[in-house]
Amino acid sequence: MDFLLIENNLIEDDINEIYRLIDVESVWVDGRQSLRSNRSEEEKLKIKTNFQCEFTSKGKQALSDIVFGRMDTRTDFIEFTVAANSESPLVTRTETGGFYKPHHDCAYIGDFSTTIFLNDDFEGGELCLWINGEEVKFKPPIGSSVTYKTGIPHRVNTVTKGHRDAVVFWTYSHLKDPFEYDMYQGLTRALDYIEPNYNENLEDANKDPYFILRNLKDKIIRKNHHN
Repeated sequence: MDFLLIENNLIEDDINEIYRLIDVESVWVDGRQSLRSNRSEEEKLKIKTNFQCEFTSKGKQALSDIVFGRMDTRTDFIEFTVAANSESPLVTRTETGGFYKPHHDCAYIGDFSTTIFLNDDFEGGELCLWINGEEVKFKPPIGSSVTYKTGIPHRVNTVTKGHRDAVVFWTYSHLKDPFEYDMYQGLTRALDYIEPNYNENLEDANKDPYFILRNLKDKIIRKNHHN
């Protein structure tokens, strides 16, 4: 699976607090400053037009606490990314007429990219991912997150009415090797179909498919944990 959609990930109180932080602990700056500095201003205008919150240190920490207070409890997110750690989240705003043309996220910022939608009272502005040879568009309910492999080409559709607000962040994975990642995900899916047995002794445990597969899954993590 190339992406993970978690609907209603942030609750209403989370989103209200994020907007409070935006009002009192940040200023909006031109989002083009995140593009590589060797691009001309004219070229940057053709790539994206949006804004980004520049938070105080207090606001930055508070935003991280809200976002990761939820994400770190989502077993499906942890299993999908095999998360080691994540970069501090950002907040972006794309006004009417704004867009982000097709691009890849920079390789050094993480292995998985996540977008959390803070509002849905706008038109256009879909997150578009290139999945299995076709463009897949996402505009889920408020508070929902979409996580995808950072190398996937993507874009943000032009906003035609209102403005689009989102939290974005990047996650580093314990697993860098695609083969090991696929093995880990395959073992995870297999374990979902097997009931665990709470064996009384080691001899029985070592004949238990769930126990054996779980150990193999953990071995993959242990191999990569200190790499």
